[in-house]
Amino acid sequence: MPPSRRSSKQPSLDKSSSTESKKLHDAQSQWVMMVEDCVLEDDEDSEESRPFMCKLRHPKSDSGCLFLFANGGRDVYEAIQYKEEFRSWFIGDTVQHDGGMLMLTTVDPLFLVMPYLMKEGQSGKFMTLDQIVIDEDYPECNRLHECSGLSELYQITEVKGDDDFKAYRFDKDKTLSWLKLKTEIVADVLQQKDVSVSSSGAHSSIFIRSKKEEAVDREQYIKYACGMVSDYLPPQIADDLRDYLGVADIPEPVKSPSEEPPAKRVKLEDITPSEDYSKSNGPQKQNSKETKLTVAQKKLSKVDKTGMKSISSFFSPKVKT
Repeated sequence: MPPSRRSSKQPSLDKSSSTESKKLHDAQSQWVMMVEDCVLEDDEDSEESRPFMCKLRHPKSDSGCLFLFANGGRDVYEAIQYKEEFRSWFIGDTVQHDGGMLMLTTVDPLFLVMPYLMKEGQSGKFMTLDQIVIDEDYPECNRLHECSGLSELYQITEVKGDDDFKAYRFDKDKTLSWLKLKTEIVADVLQQKDVSVSSSGAHSSIFIRSKKEEAVDREQYIKYACGMVSDYLPPQIADDLRDYLGVADIPEPVKSPSEEPPAKRVKLEDITPSEDYSKSNGPQKQNSKETKLTVAQKKLSKVDKTGMKSISSFFSPKVKT
């Protein structure tokens, strides 16, 4: 069916409307990002040294996420988006409708190559890095080969060869040992900064804590740090790490002496009256202290009221004769 005349008609654009359209396009094709100065340092003469953003496979979710390569591709950062509804940016003379913001955090490239190592490690063969880290869906993963952090590949693999030619095979035991060290480092930082990781709430550092309570606190920090490290691990190795650290069943933190146990519920049949109310209808005792009278009330009490009518009698209806 041919398009209608109204839908096919294109409005003419003058110079002013074209400028406004360009501003709108620029506002929709730019992002707001928080970065460190070192990320933007590059060699203007070299195109390869400039920061480059692309999608890579996330080790935990197995889906594509934004990452940025900087410093000549030696460092890799994860771009985390923070976005709220009903928020915009004013940039120059334009309005950025998308009010989101990207924040960069450094990532150890060993986490990003680990899923590829685990997959190829099932064959039991030693392979070169360019044979292992290859992905048709995310071809930019080959940039990971140049990351400086991959010099630590021996921490999670078995290595054969020399400096000119090296082949790798995934080693689960070495990987768990390396992840344990990573977890302990994160736990140390959390504990030094006194970050509250207890499910029962914050604790005060001014109280003197027993050795048993400190041991439980350390276990809580290890458990919390394990969760943070697991955010960059495939689910299978994350479960193995929890078992390796023994954080699957950590006891609840010891309650401080100031926390009282909950009061027991009182049975209704145990409640008995403390006074005898069976004689409540009898004569009540007079107050031991008489009500204090004013001077006018005392004078009025001494007046002879014989033959006087009460005030209410003046307002009562007259009796018919």
